[in-house]
Amino acid sequence: MKTVDLHCDTLSEIRRRRKNGEEISFGKNNLHIDLEKLQQGNYLLQCFAIYVNLKKEENPLAAALEQADLFREIIAQYSSKIGQVKTWIDLEQNRNEGKISALLTLEEGGCCAGSLPVLRILYSLGVRIMTLTWNYENDLAWPNIVPDTLTGGMNCGAQTEHGLKEKGFAFLEEMERLGILIDVSHLSDAGFFDVLKHTKKPFIASHSNARALCGHVRNLTDEMIRALADRGGVMGLNYFGAFLDPSDQAASSVKKIAEHASYIRKVGGIGCLALGSDFDGISGELEMKNASFLPMLEAELGKQHFTEDEIDLIFRDNALRVLKGSLPG
Repeated sequence: MKTVDLHCDTLSEIRRRRKNGEEISFGKNNLHIDLEKLQQGNYLLQCFAIYVNLKKEENPLAAALEQADLFREIIAQYSSKIGQVKTWIDLEQNRNEGKISALLTLEEGGCCAGSLPVLRILYSLGVRIMTLTWNYENDLAWPNIVPDTLTGGMNCGAQTEHGLKEKGFAFLEEMERLGILIDVSHLSDAGFFDVLKHTKKPFIASHSNARALCGHVRNLTDEMIRALADRGGVMGLNYFGAFLDPSDQAASSVKKIAEHASYIRKVGGIGCLALGSDFDGISGELEMKNASFLPMLEAELGKQHFTEDEIDLIFRDNALRVLKGSLPG
């Protein structure tokens, strides 16, 4: 089964380890994702996020550009086996040549510091999907998880009052014009509905599950799932235990992932389902230990009464439909 995964944090994890003095290669490593594991998992396309923690990076844009350069390095070093996607033609060419495709995304719109020229520069480097926020308020919008100033922990209440800011609305318009898919994972509930109201094209939630099954605010409500589906967007099933099962947040099983898929299919239809592993950005006891274990999920979906055609849609075709409508020709 050919696989498309809308989100992983491999770039930031490789950068972090190298800064700590570890020698680590993309070809083969002990992360969730490397070239060998992608080949074993029969991947057609992996989306690689530039992830930046605004509170830990002195210069967030520099941190983003360092990851973009790491992505460039990976593509250059393994050019016979993996190729960057900036256009739909790139993806088709990679597929015809037997290469895995790699698409660059940005997980933290705050890296742009509210600057549309910076957004356009990142687009020129190949960014084709962007979350407006991560877990902190920025120049564009509010997230659903914000620092709790009293405890130092995370306040997990849904943010229903504050959504997009003035610059955020300007970014929506420019992202739709350029062809950068708007990603509402991490965005506040109010921000989700701001995106819905002020955009025309499909948008995505690259790595979010169903809040009805697991009440974490990183997941989508039924209303959100229906709205996303009606717009023609997709949501990528996230493999993190904390977003799957409130009773056992440390463990992730294919059964729980399939249960979320079944529920989302019931609410929004099969057309809104995709994969968004969050590999190399999640921890805990993972039944699918890395990218090479994807056949386990395929088998479990079959047990949960998904047809072969429906599994094709989840693993590949729904995401490709949205990307084809967004990427340049």
